[in-house]
Amino acid sequence: MEQTGQDTTISTASSSPLPSLNAITVHNYPRTGTGIPDQYRYEMWKRDFDAHGPANLNIMHLPVDHTGGKGNPHQIAQVADNDLALGKIVDTVSHSKHWKETAIFVVEDDTQNGVDHVDGHRGPVQVISPWAKHGVVDSHYYTQITMIRTIEQILGIHPMNQKDSAATPMRTAFTTTADLTPFDAERNRIPLTYGLAKPPACGEDTVAAKYSSRANALAPAPPASEADTVALWREWEKEQHLTGPAAQVDSANPEQMNRLTWYETHGWRVPYPGDDKVLAPSQVPGAFIPAPDSDG
Repeated sequence: MEQTGQDTTISTASSSPLPSLNAITVHNYPRTGTGIPDQYRYEMWKRDFDAHGPANLNIMHLPVDHTGGKGNPHQIAQVADNDLALGKIVDTVSHSKHWKETAIFVVEDDTQNGVDHVDGHRGPVQVISPWAKHGVVDSHYYTQITMIRTIEQILGIHPMNQKDSAATPMRTAFTTTADLTPFDAERNRIPLTYGLAKPPACGEDTVAAKYSSRANALAPAPPASEADTVALWREWEKEQHLTGPAAQVDSANPEQMNRLTWYETHGWRVPYPGDDKVLAPSQVPGAFIPAPDSDG
């Protein structure tokens, strides 16, 4: 699939420069970007799953929870889109004959500089499997590398380098007794097109229509007193690659993007934690430091 802009044509098809990986890539699965709903990504994955069954190792991304700013649905709708897509994937796999030999690892690509109460580098990991401990919060110290080592051991393959060879697998996250109870995806409680001026017809929104008042309560319109600040943020958004065929996740300054998301989801009424007021883009500490991924 291709999206054509004014001066350039940008392919949204997935590919890899590595011939061996490119040969097993599902090329019609969309590349990273927030302009394509994760519901679409789920449907593309399910089409391949139904036709061919699962691969021994299936790696996929659902990027819409990065959120994409003006021109896309509201941030809370994009997070709802992401949650629903993941829920549908787990629902589909857990109701299939393959569930008894499946382990799904869900991890963020990064923590978006969002410092929590323990450590700024910490991010959530979900292990979803009949063989995973259910209803348990495992506070052992894990890393991306320990997760890779765990997957390698499940697949029975050798480590790729010294780092994963030395890593300790996530044994404490698993049990020796399988619970084959499947998972049922919960319906979204936020309309997935919430925030769009002219939302298209959407089946999921028909289901969630009764929750529109809840969405309005979660993300009220900004107060008149913040109109000038909101206008400055709208101008800032225009300079970012948050939406459209050239959208790039993680390309915006993280300190500014975190505040925009916070302001939008709090109706422009609550200062970002640590600030004493709602800031304009130029007032954000670290506003002029390039984003980590800005070098492409």
